[in-house]
Amino acid sequence: MALKESFEKLKNIELPFKRRIYFVALLTTLLKEKNITPIIVGGNALEFYTLGSYSTEDIDLVCNGIEEVGKILEGWNFKKIGRHWYNPEIDISLEIPSEILAGDYNRLTLVEIEGMTAYIIGIEDLIIDRLNACFYWKSQQDCEWAKELILLYKDEIDWNYLENKSKEEGVYENLIKLKNEKI
Repeated sequence: MALKESFEKLKNIELPFKRRIYFVALLTTLLKEKNITPIIVGGNALEFYTLGSYSTEDIDLVCNGIEEVGKILEGWNFKKIGRHWYNPEIDISLEIPSEILAGDYNRLTLVEIEGMTAYIIGIEDLIIDRLNACFYWKSQQDCEWAKELILLYKDEIDWNYLENKSKEEGVYENLIKLKNEKI
């Protein structure tokens, strides 16, 4: 399917979460030849890993080549409003808060959609992100989401990596507390 046809298909994807993932896969395909790889982080990543229990309205991406991404978004009729890009026709809003992933690029989750790929921050690094918000921002909601992720993925988590990373970030005690809490 041509990129233009794929972009048009976005308008017909009813579920906002699926539309956002498809959009990122499409964007990733277009940016591949420029060695730019957008990675879904933040709330959209949390929505993916919690299977929709968490819901967000926008996409947070981490990627190099922000200027190049901006050119593509402008070509797709996105308007920049503050730090967000928005296209009302497909109802997608996105932000690129950083060029550098706060995590391990080798731990990304790959989502295949119609021959395209979207990349999502790894589960351990998302847990660290939520633990940081819990501890440093005193966000009780993020404490609960970190706990939810631990419960959902306890058998898939690389505990050595997660524990070492949590020590580096200064949130190890919080991780152990959540890990040992009963449901």
